[in-house]
Amino acid sequence: MNYDHKKYPLKPDVVAFLEKVEASYPPHSEAASIEEGRRSYEMMCTHFDTPIPDGIDIRDDAVEGRDGPISIRWYTPREPSSDATVIYYHGGGFVLGNLDTHNTICADMASETNLRVVAVDYRLTPEHRFPAHFHDAIDAFSALDEGHTIVCGDSAGGTLAAAVCVDRHGNEQRPIGQVLIYAFLGGVIMGLPSYEEASDAPLLTTQDVHYFEDLRSAGNPSNDDPTYFPLVQGDFSGFPPCAAFAAEFDPIRDDSVEYVNRLRAAGVQAECTVEKGLVHAFLRGRHMSMDAGNSFQRICSAIRIFGTEK
Repeated sequence: MNYDHKKYPLKPDVVAFLEKVEASYPPHSEAASIEEGRRSYEMMCTHFDTPIPDGIDIRDDAVEGRDGPISIRWYTPREPSSDATVIYYHGGGFVLGNLDTHNTICADMASETNLRVVAVDYRLTPEHRFPAHFHDAIDAFSALDEGHTIVCGDSAGGTLAAAVCVDRHGNEQRPIGQVLIYAFLGGVIMGLPSYEEASDAPLLTTQDVHYFEDLRSAGNPSNDDPTYFPLVQGDFSGFPPCAAFAAEFDPIRDDSVEYVNRLRAAGVQAECTVEKGLVHAFLRGRHMSMDAGNSFQRICSAIRIFGTEK
């Protein structure tokens, strides 16, 4: 793994995680087409699959969106602790990922929280440009919400979870909580420090961020639209409470910090945990790295609290 070891002092188990990710990709994968990149990403994800926890029932389904059916996948514990539902939007830069790539993450989350989790298979770019992925995210929320829903997502999925909160601002039908995991929220257009400080971080560089963003925007970004970049929202008052988790060595780290600062300034209950020594996409290493595993427990604890509070 080629990175600055002095700048990014990683623990051996995090290094082992990085090496496993790198070994999961074919040589010269950086030059692959989007379709080849998707296949490689999906194959890499299978190398981190773990057995589904006992007592979790998995069922595929669909909800109707404005542009057609949206595939979803339910993860239901035997005896959920409450009637809360966690809607999960997967990461992948709006280009990669599907229900299978985050299958065991969602299953583990349902097990650890003892709450129902439902993953949303939103449309990907560049075949489907913004606002297609946002439309799927909000349409799935509207179809699934029964008044006790937490939105959650990692990376690009964190964008969508926050964008749902933006869209539902001032609406009675809104999430009861938002849990954002190394979310991409618009700091790239604000010059936040982490884009320079962690510009060459392992697993995600600032150059990678621009690559995915260029694919998403096709040269015409919606920088003034808070459902595109939630950080440009003008009024955060009345937003759902938020628990955000960021990786220390990640160019988009400060997106979460800034988002939580703005929520708190508006009087919203919000907390950001910057996970020391971790890198982007650490959820996938939760069974390899002690720190990643501990962070996953904190994430699940935050979800559990939102889901069981009345």
